[in-house]
Order: sequence, then structure tokens, then C-alpha cells
Amino acid sequence: MNLYQITADFRDMLDSAFDPETGEALPAFEEQRALWASKGAGVTAYILNIEAEVDQCHMAIDRIKTLRAATMRKAERLRDYLATNMLASGISEIKGEGFVAKLYPGRDESIEIDEDAVFPPELCNKPRPPPPSKTLIRAAIERGEPVAGAKIVRKDRLTIR
Repeated sequence: MNLYQITADFRDMLDSAFDPETGEALPAFEEQRALWASKGAGVTAYILNIEAEVDQCHMAIDRIKTLRAATMRKAERLRDYLATNMLASGISEIKGEGFVAKLYPGRDESIEIDEDAVFPPELCNKPRPPPPSKTLIRAAIERGEPVAGAKIVRKDRLTIR
């Protein structure tokens, strides 16, 4: 039985769950309550396992991203190493099985900008509009102002520790 079915049965029993004379819960109701508690605990444990699995995935992704960045830096250093030695040796081409490496000295150009440099507006791209402020939007809605495209949504919260 799943929790949904157990809950439906539990709710159906509520009207006849207690002894009218003593006010005590009937054994069938206590059994249903225990069944619900057991199933609810199982679902909670399953949620915790899934969340732990998600955490493991995040850690694996972080490790892979770190490895990827380190490998990319290593490839870039090796490219620089090869180019420097090709230039120093006067060699402009290396042929091998399945590859050709060619060095073109001084061919590429790029612009480097200092971090603290300030340029006139005509040399700058148009700025993107700033992102909307959820704090300001919330305040406007709470004051009763209509805000198209935004609303306050209330959700239930389940905490598991």
C-alpha cells in the first residue's frame, strides 16, 4: 500500500475512530495510525536518501569541473611550451600520424583591457537592463500596487533533518 492509499483509509476512519463512551481510540484506528507512521517514516527515509544522492552528484560534478579546468590549463601550458620551442627552433610545422601542428608567429590580434580602465560611452556596449528586484516587487504588491508579470506565491514547506 502506498502513503496516498493509507492516508485515504486513515481519513475515512476518523469519524468512527474513537469509542463514543470512553473517548479512546479504537484498535483498528491505532493500527491504521501505526501503519501511516511506518509508511511516512519510510517515505521520509527515502527522501533523505535521494537528497544524499543529489549531494553526491553535486560533489562529483564539482570534482569533474575541477579536473576539467586543470586539464584545460595543462593543455594550454603544453600548447605554449610547444609554440615557444617551435619558435626558438625556427620550426613552423610538425607532421605526425593523424595531426599537423603549424605555428603562425604574430598572426592573431586581440584587445586586452586593464581592469581599472574607464572609457568614454561611445567606446562601450549598451548596458543590459538591470535584473528585477524581488524585494521591491514584493513591497509594491504588498502596498496594493498592481505589478504585471509578478505575484506572491505561498507554498507549503516540509523540513526533514
